[in-house]
Amino acid sequence: MFNPRKEKYIFMNKYQHLAFGLLTFFCLLSFGSQAQYYSVMGKGGMGTTFATDFHAIGINPANLGFRKSFRDPKLVIGAMEGGISVLAEALNRNQLFNTIFNPTKYNFSYEEKQAVANNFANKNFNADISFMWLGVSYSNDKLGGFAFSIRDRILFSALFNQTASEIAFMGFNAPYFPTILLSNGREIDKNKNPNLTSDQREQAYRGTFRNIEDAKNYSAILDGSRFSMSWVREYNLSYGKKIVDLYNFSMHIGAGVRYMQGKGVIDLAAQGGQLTSSIISLSPTFGLDFGTDPKVVQSPSFKPANPDASFFQKFAFAESVGGGFGFDLGINMVIKRNLYIGAALNNIGNITWDGNVYDLTDGKLVDLEGTGFNTYNILTNAENALQFAGDLSPFKWQGVEAKVRPLPSTFRFGASYEYFRTFHLGFDVIMPLNDVSGNLKNPLFIVGGDWQINRLIKVSSGLNYGGNSGRHVNVPAGITFSNKRRSLEVGLATLDFQSLVLSLGKSSTISLAAGVKIKIAKLPFGLK
Repeated sequence: MFNPRKEKYIFMNKYQHLAFGLLTFFCLLSFGSQAQYYSVMGKGGMGTTFATDFHAIGINPANLGFRKSFRDPKLVIGAMEGGISVLAEALNRNQLFNTIFNPTKYNFSYEEKQAVANNFANKNFNADISFMWLGVSYSNDKLGGFAFSIRDRILFSALFNQTASEIAFMGFNAPYFPTILLSNGREIDKNKNPNLTSDQREQAYRGTFRNIEDAKNYSAILDGSRFSMSWVREYNLSYGKKIVDLYNFSMHIGAGVRYMQGKGVIDLAAQGGQLTSSIISLSPTFGLDFGTDPKVVQSPSFKPANPDASFFQKFAFAESVGGGFGFDLGINMVIKRNLYIGAALNNIGNITWDGNVYDLTDGKLVDLEGTGFNTYNILTNAENALQFAGDLSPFKWQGVEAKVRPLPSTFRFGASYEYFRTFHLGFDVIMPLNDVSGNLKNPLFIVGGDWQINRLIKVSSGLNYGGNSGRHVNVPAGITFSNKRRSLEVGLATLDFQSLVLSLGKSSTISLAAGVKIKIAKLPFGLK
């Protein structure tokens, strides 16, 4: 159990390994502000007037009350559906591919570290991951539509300012540290000797300050930076119903509620010279142990709760360290049967982290060992690339009782037009309603649609701009296959097709969503 008055040192590189390890796992399995369903990703995140069945959860629950014809399926079932998107503003396509699939390709020299640190400064790295264990929806002309799903969501974001980026990739060689210590006992003042010889760099092992008062607080060093990760399991229930039914106009409304189990959160952020967020709360599945003696200052250790369990068992049955509720509200209007106008409020609520919760104290960064990361992928870096443990640890954590965090809330508005059930074209605007971990940094603008080529094949595409993509314009693409009776649907989509086939300078997105639906038009046993 933690003590609210104790302070412990923590090995930050371990946390980064944990976060990226989870990302890698989900990559093998197969994003949530944009809801990573294949039917939505293929249109760049557009779904306010498009999403149907359990894919309407988290987008617009009012769509559950909409049925185009009596041929529409009454029951839709899906399982083991996933999606992932990774955005790196500082990397081109080849660099991002190698970072994920061939990270050992890189081994930065000192000069390359300088260039990489400058390149990564003030650039976004985001990952948005979704894995749906089960999704079910039921539609009835009189009762309306119901949908239920169980879904895991992992959101990851990193943005480092110039100083933080230099420390991450250059270690004690970063310009922040004015003094370098050599293994032979010498000290070198970099202000007087800015260019170290190769022999001196080989003997250097620590960056430090002769005068501790000259060192900066974490809040100043990290000003404008953010490192965050959250893992939440959702149990979603949504309902939509038609409330107005006229010849040339109909209106549908809907609502959704989700219960969330928090599995882990890390959120470090500073703005305006102050720490605006500094929380860590991880499930015992991670095996992180701060110790039990508040009088002993020690580096944390990792003691897996069940070392014999498989990784899948640890993931599927991870103990929760937080909980809360979120709510969705939506509306969809249909004019003259072809023009759709919709809006939705999503993810309104909070989650309380109350297990293994720690808060960063705003101390000074005085010493650091390690030469920084040698590759873009920190999973493949040696643990001593940055020495964050022991007496030289720059970060101190203090136990706290609980932390209440708002959910990444958004407002969506969209409109679309359907032409003879062949072409369905439209636009969406998604606005972030708060500045919290996992939310969009800027409004997201999307145009696109679907083309039903024949009864068996439907393709999707469009453009999106904004959100977490900076100035990069994404070109999404998706394809859906159905059997002749349309009782089985298989979908595949990517958020940015051009990043998969072209290398267009910096800023790339690698994304994929896939899933299978079983659609039942006529229920057995006389059910309606």
